Amino acid sequence: MLSLSLTLWALAIAFVVWRIFEIRSAYKRIGHIPGFITTFGPMSIIGSTLPHTWWNAGLSFPWHDRDVYKRHQSEVISIIPLLWGAPVIYISSIEVAKQMMATNAAFGKPPEASRAIEILGPNIVSADGETWKRQRRIAAPAFNQKSYQLVWEETKRSFLQMIDHENWGDKDVVTIPDFNTYTRKIALFVISACGFGMPLDWSEPAQNERGEWSNREIITQVSLNIITKFIAPAWAYKLIPSKHLKKVDHAYKSIESLLTRLISSRGDEVKKRLAADEDLDDTVRDVFGRLVQAQLQGSSNPKMSLSDTEIVGNAFLMLFAGHETTAHSMAATLAFLALDTNEQDKLLAHIQEVVPEGKDLVFEDYDKLEGVLACLYEAIRLFPAGYILFRDAREDVVFTFPSIKSPGQDDAYHIKKGTSTIVDMVGLCYNDRLYPEPLKYMPSRWYGNTDRIFAFSTGPRTCLGMKFATTEAVCFLTHLLRDWRVELNLKDGETPAQWKEKYMKADFGITLTLSKVPLKFVKRK
Repeated sequence: MLSLSLTLWALAIAFVVWRIFEIRSAYKRIGHIPGFITTFGPMSIIGSTLPHTWWNAGLSFPWHDRDVYKRHQSEVISIIPLLWGAPVIYISSIEVAKQMMATNAAFGKPPEASRAIEILGPNIVSADGETWKRQRRIAAPAFNQKSYQLVWEETKRSFLQMIDHENWGDKDVVTIPDFNTYTRKIALFVISACGFGMPLDWSEPAQNERGEWSNREIITQVSLNIITKFIAPAWAYKLIPSKHLKKVDHAYKSIESLLTRLISSRGDEVKKRLAADEDLDDTVRDVFGRLVQAQLQGSSNPKMSLSDTEIVGNAFLMLFAGHETTAHSMAATLAFLALDTNEQDKLLAHIQEVVPEGKDLVFEDYDKLEGVLACLYEAIRLFPAGYILFRDAREDVVFTFPSIKSPGQDDAYHIKKGTSTIVDMVGLCYNDRLYPEPLKYMPSRWYGNTDRIFAFSTGPRTCLGMKFATTEAVCFLTHLLRDWRVELNLKDGETPAQWKEKYMKADFGITLTLSKVPLKFVKRK
């Protein structure tokens, strides 16, 4: 007993000595940068799991503590954990973010930062350096006007299916407990058709008569359970008798099998068209097909080809990023318009001006519907799906950015090699130097000023699927709002302020989302 007690004391003393050494080292590296101490690092397993409190910053501290940068009089702050986690620098300065994200910048993406989206293989978001350049060079041509035209057509088809199969045409008022379920379905249909060449049907059941999941259900379960897949170790699926874990395991094995089969079938299809000397730009319109096409045409040149694993990894990225984030952004836009009826009325007038009654909505209208895009951008600013960007300093560097303490002047901090940094998209998107009155939903700030949307990242690593997502959202929102007025789905006695307090809160996971969006739709006369 005494021996065990001494061992525990020795371990405790060793831990304390280790932490003192770690904290001293942290202060030497970043102690000159204003900031604060917390119990656990906000990105550590413990710190990110525990809620935000006075003693634990937590993953969501930039959301709950919007004044953190002003309080420390700097758009660059340091966070040093006492008990667990690595020291890190948080950044809400767009000047510093651009410096970090520039071509050949002195910063690289740490491998552990992308493990959640590398579950099925490496992809363009997780890649860095020459690997990223190669993947982007291959993937970029797949996102073009023809693919955006297809996105528009598929979004319109899915919207009409929603109206038909949900019997909206027979109703004057439709109440939805959570409109995320609808936007998820729309986004899933669009990514399945335009990303993979697999059109889905609204009425398709989740399972067939043999109990086998449909493609729609496989993709849905994969998207909904990414956090479980990331956290649960491989042995857990075999040793823990959990129905949920079995479902997650089945979903990921199914999607990997589906994508592998798809590579083979699309490869055979592309080979036949190449043999027939067909113009593949006209016949292969979905993104997945174009990646397979690039693999076949670049098979003799490794610099212009993707492996099967990389195609599967990028396909998974499209499912995750292209499905969930777009769905939540559309739901958030509708929530803000339901809260702000004046903005909704202005948007309707804009839509009616661009698309008068009796005129069909076509892809060519996209560029004219800047008001719809502005409403979407403002919702994305207030709820940025990709809320953190990780980078490590690969050499000593100096950050220079506008000073809060001394307006009109610059602050400069020396960052040492190996320092972990995070571009805080919440802090950046609520920075009142960039966005006056940052808490206010103000779509007008985007009129003629769309180059200031940073929620899709910035510089050469700006999201490849940005216009894919905005085309889908503009098409869906315009069709919906032209025919239906969106209102809050209030419970008896509930006020709009109470609804906003209850539902307009961010959920932090792999992405930032709204957990639930209850809405009501009233048919326009």
